[in-house]
Amino acid sequence: MPMSDDERRDLETHLKEHFRLSLAMQVKATHVLYQHGRISRLQKRFSVKRERLIDDLFFWYFFGFMDLTTAAFRAPVFLVPSHVVHTEAVHEVHGNIVEFDFVASMSPWSKDRWRPYACDPAEVAGRVVKFLQAHEGRRRAAMGRAAGSIIVEPGTILVARAA
Repeated sequence: MPMSDDERRDLETHLKEHFRLSLAMQVKATHVLYQHGRISRLQKRFSVKRERLIDDLFFWYFFGFMDLTTAAFRAPVFLVPSHVVHTEAVHEVHGNIVEFDFVASMSPWSKDRWRPYACDPAEVAGRVVKFLQAHEGRRRAAMGRAAGSIIVEPGTILVARAA
């Protein structure tokens, strides 16, 4: 479903038939790599109004280098939770504006802070599905605990989708 970027999300996805749990992403792409010695680096600068910063477990950033000759993202791309970007990416505050500078090595042998979030573009969907499945299980378990405390009230009926 297409949607605007009013909420700082470029993409939102969910598991099939599980609409209550979704992951939103802000896509940050560049078509230029910078050289640092013999190593190529992906660098993306962006700014956000302080009140529009979203630190949420289900809001992530996707950083990638778009190779214009192949019209595809080149490996690695980086899928990073928002709270990690907001704390780890170099940033400066100018009044109400927070400026971020995400710089990651494109080398597969890099040991920089972004390596745990690096993957092949073809692996992005699998990582998202794995994350959502893990949290779907936790949500169901939490609902079960909450339901146990609610159901003891006389006259209460719990209606839920079968597991």
